[in-house]
Amino acid sequence: MEKLYSHLVKLNSLQFKYRTILSFVLVLVAILLSDILFHIYFPFIVDILEAQFNIKMTDHQNVPLDWAPEIWGGVLAMVLGTLIIVIAIAAESSPKLMDLFVKDWLSLNYVWFLIIASLHAIVIMFYIEPLNRYSSVVLNSYVYLLLGSIFTLPYIFYILLYSKTSNVVSTISRIIQEYIFNMEKPMINMAMNDSTDVIEEYQKEIMGSLDQLDDLLSFTEFKETQTDIIREISTVIQLYIKEKAKFNEKFFMLTSTIRNNATFRTYTDMQYQEMAESRTFYEVKTFRLLGSAYIKMITNDRFDIASLIPAEMVDIGKTCLNSKDDTILGHVNIRFNTLFRMAIKHAYKNNEPRNLYNLSFHYSNMIQEYIKADRVDMAKYCYDKFKFYANDIYKNAEMNPGLYFVVDTLTFELRKCQVLIHEKDWSDDDQMDLLKMILQLDKPPGYSKDEVDKGILGGNNGTRRIQIGLALFYLSVGKKEYATAIAEDYLDDLAYFDEKTFKSNANTQCFLLSIFGPQFWEDTDRGTLNIYFAPEKDQLEPFKELLFGLMDNRLEALERDVKFLSLEVDKLMQKRKRQDGYLNDADKERMEELQRKISAREKTEEEKPIDWTENHDILYSLLCISFFADQEIDESEKSAIFESYKIFVPDINNEDFNRDFGMTTEKFIELKTEELRQQQFDDSLEKIKAKEEFDGESLDTLIKCYIDIANADDFIHENEVVLIQHAIKIWGLDIVVEKPKSGDRLKIKE
Repeated sequence: MEKLYSHLVKLNSLQFKYRTILSFVLVLVAILLSDILFHIYFPFIVDILEAQFNIKMTDHQNVPLDWAPEIWGGVLAMVLGTLIIVIAIAAESSPKLMDLFVKDWLSLNYVWFLIIASLHAIVIMFYIEPLNRYSSVVLNSYVYLLLGSIFTLPYIFYILLYSKTSNVVSTISRIIQEYIFNMEKPMINMAMNDSTDVIEEYQKEIMGSLDQLDDLLSFTEFKETQTDIIREISTVIQLYIKEKAKFNEKFFMLTSTIRNNATFRTYTDMQYQEMAESRTFYEVKTFRLLGSAYIKMITNDRFDIASLIPAEMVDIGKTCLNSKDDTILGHVNIRFNTLFRMAIKHAYKNNEPRNLYNLSFHYSNMIQEYIKADRVDMAKYCYDKFKFYANDIYKNAEMNPGLYFVVDTLTFELRKCQVLIHEKDWSDDDQMDLLKMILQLDKPPGYSKDEVDKGILGGNNGTRRIQIGLALFYLSVGKKEYATAIAEDYLDDLAYFDEKTFKSNANTQCFLLSIFGPQFWEDTDRGTLNIYFAPEKDQLEPFKELLFGLMDNRLEALERDVKFLSLEVDKLMQKRKRQDGYLNDADKERMEELQRKISAREKTEEEKPIDWTENHDILYSLLCISFFADQEIDESEKSAIFESYKIFVPDINNEDFNRDFGMTTEKFIELKTEELRQQQFDDSLEKIKAKEEFDGESLDTLIKCYIDIANADDFIHENEVVLIQHAIKIWGLDIVVEKPKSGDRLKIKE
C-alpha cells in the first residue's frame, strides 16, 4: 500500500513539473471535442436558429473566414504583449512571479485557448469546403472568437492584479500552507515511509517557497508589502508548529535537500545532529530569516517594520505555548535575545535607542504570556536576560545618556510583569526572586557609579523612580515585605551620598511621583504612556516612613564599614609607596571609589577625643587577625569582629562600636609600617593578659574568637595561624593551634 501511495504521489507531482504541456493537451482535447460535438449537433442547432431567429443554413455557408486569422492575431498579440510586458516588469521586484505564472492553470489554459483557437481558424479557412465543416466556421466565429474577445480585458486586469507583489506574497503563502495540510493526509504520510524522494520534494517546496518570501522582502521597499511578507511568514510558521505533530517522523530527517539549502550550508555536524534530534530545521530557517530581516529594517531606519518582527515572534511564542512545544519555545527565547543583541549593537554604533525601546515592549509581552501560562521557569530565564542587557546598556550609557531611558523602560516592563505575577498569585519565593532581579537592573557587576544620581533625570534616577512606584503598588496591596526589599535596595545609594543628599534625592523622587500623570509629555512609538506614573500616590508617605526608618540602621552599618574602607585605602597607599607612586588603572579606580564613599560619611561636627583603653587593645587584636594577617577583609570577617567584640563588651551598641573601631583603625593606619603594627599587637596582647578580669577561660574564649575570624572567609592564611600561635605563646596557654589541611577549618587541637 505504501508503494502504491508513493507512486500516486510521484504521479501527482508530475502535474507541477509538466503543467505547461498538460495544459496544452487539455485545451487541445477540449477544442477538438467541442468541434466534433458541435459538428454532430449542428443540424439540430441550425433548425433551432432558423425557427427562433430565421437564420438559415445558407446564411452560415456565406460567412467568410478569411478575416478570422487577423482578428485572432490581434487578440493574441494584445494578450501576449500585455502579459510579457507586465510579467517582465513585475518580475524585477517579484522574482517568483514568473514561476507562479507558469503554474497558474487559469493563465495557461486561456493563453493556450487563444493560440489553438487561432490555429483552428486557419485550418478551417483552408479546408472548409473539402471537409464540409461549416459547423467549425460557426463555432470559431461565434463561440471561440466571442469567448476569446470577451475575456481579453478581464484577463489583462487579472494579470495586472496577479502581478501585484502583495498577491504574489499571499499566493506563495497559500502554496506553503497547502503543502503543510497535504502532509497530514494519510496518502502523503504513508508515501514518505516508502520514498525519500517524496520527503525531499516536500522539504524543497516549503523551504524554497520560504526563500522566495525572503527574496521578496529583500527586493521590495514598500512598507505595506514588507508588512504582508513578515505576517505571512509568521502565519506559515505558526500553522507549521500547530500541525507538525501530524507529520510523518521521516519528514524531519536531514536529507541532502536540507544540507544543500543556503541557510544550513555552513552548519557543522554537531549543529546538524542537534537540529535532527530536535526536529527544528524549518523553525530554525524561519527564525534566521526573521533575524536577517530585523537587521535590514533597523539598518534602514524602518522602525515600524522592525518592531513588527518581535511582535510576530510573540504570536509564534503563544502558538508554542498552546502546542506545549518547549523546544521551539526555547528557540523563540534565543531569537529574542539575538534581536536584543542586534538592537544594542545598532544603538551603540548609531546613538539610536529607539529599536531597543520598541523591542523591550515586545519582549515584555512574551514574558507576560509566560506568566499567564504559569511558566515560572521561562519567566525567570527572561528576567535574567533583561538584567544582563540592562547592565550592559547601563555601563555604556555614560557615553550616551539617552540609553538610561532604555534601562528605565526595561524596569517599567518588568514592573508590569510583577503586577501580573501578583494577580496570578505566584509563590512568595518566586515573586521575591524575580523582584530581586529587577532591583539589579542598574547594578552592573564591578561597575562604579561615579556620576550616578547627580541630576534629576540623570543616572539611575528614572530606574529608582519606577522601583519606588512598584513599592507603592506593593504597599497598596498589603505586601510590605516586597516594599521593604525595594527600600533596602534604594538605601544602597547611601554608600555614595551623605544623609542630607540622599534624603533630598528621595524626597525629589517622591515629589515627582506625586505630580506625574498617566500621560507622557511627548509622543513615542508606544504612544503617550508615562512609564514614571504611579497611580498609588496615597502610599507615598507610608513609603517615605518605611525608607527613612530603615535608613538609620543602614547608616550605622555604613559608619562601621567606612572604617574598613579606610584600611583598604591604607593598603593601596602602601602599595603605591612600594611601587614608587604608581598604581594600575583598576587600583586607581578602586581607591577613588573608596575615598568617595569615605567622604560621604565624614562628620562635620567636632567629636570629643577618646582615651585608649584595654577594650581598644582587644579590638586591635581582632583587627590584626582579620586584616594585618592577609591584607584582606570581607563581610563575614566584619561580622565576626563585631560579634566577638560584643562578647567582651556586652553592653556596646552600634554607635559606640563604630567610635571604638574608628579609633582602632586610625591607630592601625597611623603606625604605617608592619614592624610598628606588630609591636602594637604584642603590646595589646600583654595589656589584655594583665587585665584583672581576664583569666585563663577568658583568654581561651578570645583565642576561639581569633579562630572564628580566621575561618570566616573560608580561607585560612598562614599569617593568621602565626598570629594566633603568637598570642597563645605570650599568654602561656596550654592549647595548640596548627594550620589545617586544605579544605579543613582551623580549630584547637585536643
